[in-house]
Amino acid sequence: MSNDSSGNPDPDELSSGGSRYHQVYPTLNETELAILERYGERRKLKADDILYSEGDRHTGMFAILSGTIEATRASVQGPRLLGTHGPGSFTGEVGTLAGRAAVATTRAVCDCEVIVIDEESLHALVIAEAELSETIMRAYILRRVAFIKGRQVGLVVIGSTSSAPTLRLRHFLSRNGQPSAYFDIVEHAEAKDLLRRYGVTEADIPIVVTMQGIVLKQPSHRAVADAIGLSPDRLDGEHFDLVVVGAGPAGLAAAVYASSEGLKVAVLDAKAPGGQAGTSSKIENYFGFPTGISGQALAGRGLSQCRKFGAEVGVPIEALTIDCTDTQSFRIGLDHDERVYARAVVIATGARYRKPDLPRLEHFEGRGVYYSATFMEAGFCNGEELIVVGGGNSAGQAAVFLARFARHVHVVVRGEGLSASMSAYLIRRINAAANITVHTRTQIVELCGESRLEAMRWDRQGRIEHKPIRHVFLFLGAQPNTRWLGDCVALDKNGFVLTGAATGDKWKAVRPPHDLETSRPGIFAAGDVRSGSVKRVAAAVGEGAGAIQAIHQYLGLSSVTPLVRDGEG
Repeated sequence: MSNDSSGNPDPDELSSGGSRYHQVYPTLNETELAILERYGERRKLKADDILYSEGDRHTGMFAILSGTIEATRASVQGPRLLGTHGPGSFTGEVGTLAGRAAVATTRAVCDCEVIVIDEESLHALVIAEAELSETIMRAYILRRVAFIKGRQVGLVVIGSTSSAPTLRLRHFLSRNGQPSAYFDIVEHAEAKDLLRRYGVTEADIPIVVTMQGIVLKQPSHRAVADAIGLSPDRLDGEHFDLVVVGAGPAGLAAAVYASSEGLKVAVLDAKAPGGQAGTSSKIENYFGFPTGISGQALAGRGLSQCRKFGAEVGVPIEALTIDCTDTQSFRIGLDHDERVYARAVVIATGARYRKPDLPRLEHFEGRGVYYSATFMEAGFCNGEELIVVGGGNSAGQAAVFLARFARHVHVVVRGEGLSASMSAYLIRRINAAANITVHTRTQIVELCGESRLEAMRWDRQGRIEHKPIRHVFLFLGAQPNTRWLGDCVALDKNGFVLTGAATGDKWKAVRPPHDLETSRPGIFAAGDVRSGSVKRVAAAVGEGAGAIQAIHQYLGLSSVTPLVRDGEG
């Protein structure tokens, strides 16, 4: 078995004839089908009956007892046959567990008999039946990987590489596992034809066209998510035992452990699962992955676990406010005038990169200035010089990754070196690279260009120098995402959340606070957003998981019965 550089399987292994195709589309035996039947019911289908259509939500699972079904997916050229499946096969992928939009239309080719398992029963199945659950979950995860990696295009995006909104939209789709066909109005001749076909103009970019023919002009990420069935449709006004705000490593870990123990959990994120770590091309010092794993692949696995155990994952859902006045239920105000209620909260909103004080910085964002280093950005600067600003692990990972594509990478730090803030293995990797140079006591002082970045000036050890470098990647420090908290919990002087003994006289309860509990009983913090935390992925995962025992203790002190999911005790 081989994996690509992200830690995901090679797409060729997942296709028909590949070494792992039998894991993508396994054939269940009679014993396994009998187990499935305990969780569902038999149903007879006639030829041409539709099991569900592309875009339908909450479809559940169909297991085939007799007959054949086919799966098709819409494309700009017309319906595309994905495959036909006979007795022992079953439908679905990871999104099925969360009631997300179906990625294909399934139709009975002939008279069939199937077992129908609804969404709630499917959750009960994958939790209770360990051996069968492994087969189903592996197939679901690999199908999602094949869907993403196999260029089974779901959306058409028309935009421009010089458009920051276009870049943000493409990032959003990529990080949320939504493949798309991108047409650039400058670089691709087909873009002009598509503009005419859909009755739009260059002034409308970025433009998204769904496979159902819905045309979205300059859409918000939420509008796109709603159109393709990515966002949840049963969230507004819901009550949960635990709401986790932020789906980075800390938030996903908290959601996995809490939901696996039977709590009703929602985890919300304004962008995508993974947080800052989700943009890392390769994390090599995370326990259990000796060859490394990309941040997006790691987040994807955590997301699959969340869905397996029934946690509601809300993306892109932004928390705007929190009302702490009701000690029995915290009210979290969301964008689009929505709200959720929680008996306990984990703050895991992490931190964002600090923006340097440079004139016209925002003008150049997405036009030569970037805050992440993925294959998309690497494609923009293939064979060119570029600059990575920052001395932490994120900067080091970016430099090593981008050096595979760039002619030369300049790492710029204000200090005397990298050892104070970067892991030793990354420093060794940087020092060994022939096309990476570290510039100490250096900082950028000016960005130059008209419509996009064309050059920059830096102060290198007291000398101002002009460099015709068109690509700058910024990984500077950390600013906590805590503005939405208002005065609900105590923060340190830099805006990070105080927890445990550090809350001091802000803690008013008789009992002492848990180490990860904020100044407000029942509200916890984990990961980079917490004051004094270790800014590493493994540490964030540990904090997220560690908070759950304290949350159980807190809920046990409450007079309200936990909102345990139906069918669990």
